Amino acid sequence: MLRSLSSSRIIAASAFTTALLIGASAAQAGGCRGSACYNLVTAPPVYGTVNETYQVRPAQTQHRVVPAEYETVTDNVMIAPERRIGHRRAAVYDTVTETVLIAPATRRWDVSRDAWGNMVGCWVVVPAQYGVQSRRVEVSPATVEYEMVPAVYTQRQRKVMVRPTEVVREEIPAVYETRQRQVLVSQGSQYWSRAGY
Repeated sequence: MLRSLSSSRIIAASAFTTALLIGASAAQAGGCRGSACYNLVTAPPVYGTVNETYQVRPAQTQHRVVPAEYETVTDNVMIAPERRIGHRRAAVYDTVTETVLIAPATRRWDVSRDAWGNMVGCWVVVPAQYGVQSRRVEVSPATVEYEMVPAVYTQRQRKVMVRPTEVVREEIPAVYETRQRQVLVSQGSQYWSRAGY
């Protein structure tokens, strides 16, 4: 700005000198003569350049929504618990054959005649009588055996939130620009100057 004002003053001084020379020549050419002659001098206004800073956009506050974040988690899930299954085993039977006494040995009195026709009596031994009998016997009793079936698991995936939705506040600073404009440093003027000087 100082350079601009200095340049303007130099231009004004040059114009003033030129005006003096022109006035002196005119006076000598034929207006008035002698020491009583004056010339009307006009000094133009002087302008300078000023830098001004102005606001293009004011400061702003913006709110930005950051969505929630999710992750996939794998879990082991039991779909069937451990259980005990009973297996029934039937009794085992077999057939046993054995000799049993049907009639015990006895003795009876037997009367008969001999070869001459005489009556003869004697004791006769009747042996015991046996028979074969079959019967069904239980070899092993009925039992229940238990089988343990382990639990059954499977993998299932589910989404879990690791960060909730949040609102982020952002401050945007104001924007400024600089522009130049001309200002009046000194107003123009007119005055009388003695011719020849």
